[in-house]
Amino acid sequence: MSNRHNVLSYLATLAAIVIMTIVAAVICVVVEPDTHLPQIVAALGFIGAAVTGLIGVIGTFKARDNSEQMIAKLPPVQEEAR
Repeated sequence: MSNRHNVLSYLATLAAIVIMTIVAAVICVVVEPDTHLPQIVAALGFIGAAVTGLIGVIGTFKARDNSEQMIAKLPPVQEEAR
């Protein structure tokens, strides 16, 4: 994977966290708790678990510099006989 793919994956994961958090906030504000409290608790529990998992995933992303990897893979330089 290139650095571009790594950045896109990171941003997609971050966007999923933000969207799920916004959905949880909307559920808390819009849905009436008197009649649907068990469904609200279940939905928020699921969203909370998913966000926690995505935060764990986002913690595994590492910045990589491809130039360092290429240098490490070069064969050793052979000196010419004089």
